[in-house]
Amino acid sequence: MGSKLFILACAAGLAVVSAASAQPSRYVVTVKPVAPAAGYQKLSIAKAVVGSNPIRVWANTAIDPDCSVHEPGASLTILEPPAHGTAVIKDDPYFAAFPPGNPRAACNSRKVPGHQAFYTAASGYAGHDRMVLQGSSPDGAVRRIAVDITVR
Repeated sequence: MGSKLFILACAAGLAVVSAASAQPSRYVVTVKPVAPAAGYQKLSIAKAVVGSNPIRVWANTAIDPDCSVHEPGASLTILEPPAHGTAVIKDDPYFAAFPPGNPRAACNSRKVPGHQAFYTAASGYAGHDRMVLQGSSPDGAVRRIAVDITVR
């Protein structure tokens, strides 16, 4: 069997493959352009709370389809705390809500390890409050989550 030499060159979305061997072969290479990274994904959510009852505003986890912890895990931090209340991150198991079709949806029926962000309004406060969280996943995705909170 003859030796083969493969050369793959990519430039501006084009791919060229050259094969040199005793027996010519044909190759098909598909190149799809990847959008440049924007740094992080921005999300904006709105929540409402009555009085100073604590509410969960966000949760994230990193688990495998068998519901075991994926390493490295996810992270969740408070970038901007609320002005009229308190925010805390708790590392407690919770019931996730993976959409149908996601291989992890089978894990929705049991608590999985993860991070949860909670907000509690200051006693007697009513009005608008805001906080910003940052969450990351093992695949390198980073989200900044702006949470607008209406306190009644």
